[in-house]
Amino acid sequence: MLAFAGQASTVPRCAWGGVFLSTPVSLPRKRVAMVEPSLDLTDRVPIWDELQHFWMDSDPEDQLQRIADACAESKYAIEELEAIFWNEVRPALSFNLWGMPAPEWRGFEKEWLKTRVLKKHRFGRPVPPRWLHRYANSWWGKLQVEIVAARVRHSG
Repeated sequence: MLAFAGQASTVPRCAWGGVFLSTPVSLPRKRVAMVEPSLDLTDRVPIWDELQHFWMDSDPEDQLQRIADACAESKYAIEELEAIFWNEVRPALSFNLWGMPAPEWRGFEKEWLKTRVLKKHRFGRPVPPRWLHRYANSWWGKLQVEIVAARVRHSG
């Protein structure tokens, strides 16, 4: 099971995504009420800034651990990070992978990013069908594993 807001969760033994946990580990999480993005900018913008790298014209694999660590250290439960990934950052930045002229590859400035996400987010809606977004889905799967692993490392 993954960690949920307000609950202690157990990560089962697994070899999922290259992460192996030999014994179950309890992950306590603070109860976090997810609020609309414009009311949570202090905590949201740093997460947006990290997650934007999945939509840059570069390989996010090189930054996956740093992104996962930032997400793991945030106040957000894994399902809240999932909603931020799918319903806030993806709608705002997916254009960058298909854009011409050459897309951005280093990352957008935080102020531009904040304005763009606040304009394009889908907060409160269900996560879109993942099979329609294979690229984003593959990265979310890798990131989710790394976030859980980082929380396990930081909890002990």
